[in-house]
Amino acid sequence: MKNLFFLFVLFCTTSLVAQDTIPTSKATQFIGKEVWVKGTIASLKLAPEGRSTNYINVDKPYPDAEFTVVISNKYAEEHQLNLLEATGKKIRVKGVISVYDKDPKKTPQIYNPTQIIIE
Repeated sequence: MKNLFFLFVLFCTTSLVAQDTIPTSKATQFIGKEVWVKGTIASLKLAPEGRSTNYINVDKPYPDAEFTVVISNKYAEEHQLNLLEATGKKIRVKGVISVYDKDPKKTPQIYNPTQIIIE
C-alpha cells in the first residue's frame, strides 16, 4: 500500500511539473507569472568573496543567456546545491519570472525559485 501511495504522489508531482513547464525561449511570454522553466546550465557566475549573488545562465552562456536563475549563497546552502559541478546539467526551476530593470538586454530571470531541480 505504501508503494502504491508513493507512485500516486510521484505521478501527481510529475504531472504538475509537466503542465506548466516552459523552455527558456518562451520565458519572456510569462513575465510576472509563476511557472516551471527547463533548460541546460550553460554557465555560472558564482559570488566572489564578500558577495552573495550567484547567476545560473541557462541554455546559452553569459552574455547571450536566454534565461538566468539568480540565487543567494544562503539559498544555495539551504537547498544543498553544488553549483561548482552544475555546468552542463539539466535544470528545472519554479518561480515568478521577472526582468531586472537595470539589465539592458532584459534577460528573463527567476530570483530564489520556490523549487529547483538540477540533474
